[in-house]
Amino acid sequence: MFALHARYRGREIQRADYVQRFATALAATDGVEAFHILDVEDMCTNVASAAAVTNATMALLSAAEWSVGIGVIPHRREHLGSDGVEAAERVRKLATAAVGKLGKAGVVKARIDARGADPVRYTADISGVFCMLGHVLSKRTLEGREATSLMRAGYNQNEAAQELGISKQAMSQRLQAAGWQAESAGWHLAVNLLQRAEEL
Repeated sequence: MFALHARYRGREIQRADYVQRFATALAATDGVEAFHILDVEDMCTNVASAAAVTNATMALLSAAEWSVGIGVIPHRREHLGSDGVEAAERVRKLATAAVGKLGKAGVVKARIDARGADPVRYTADISGVFCMLGHVLSKRTLEGREATSLMRAGYNQNEAAQELGISKQAMSQRLQAAGWQAESAGWHLAVNLLQRAEEL
């Protein structure tokens, strides 16, 4: 079971409106539930899968204005002394605790409820892979964002090139400059780490 907490750290004057708009847009991601708006700058939600957590976190990292906390309750602990509603609240509290009081923009932290296991190395690895992904995303141009968004949507390179009205060679160059291979590898690694954390 997963949850995601995001705290806005940007300079938008109308913060409450911006956070609400971002929450609405992000909730359209497959596997992401509607967000609970906790404060002017904070929002939290339950997330269905490791892939959905990774997709939502990468969207937040792309904006470069959010501190992110990920909460994980392993399968074997989901129903200990609680019903589904209580477990959903518990994992959201873990995500909120992961952000901490002084969460910085672009930083992702994780908390795992895994008594009897050693979650520290998993949380460190999860933070590390998102740090690397954040670095890749921060270097990306608008053209690179357009190209990689089509690839994430399931287009192949030829189809994406046609959609953008550019040659296959130009598309390949854009993807290379955007760090698409690094993003793909990082995405798979993040999903794998989160899935393993859920199995602790």
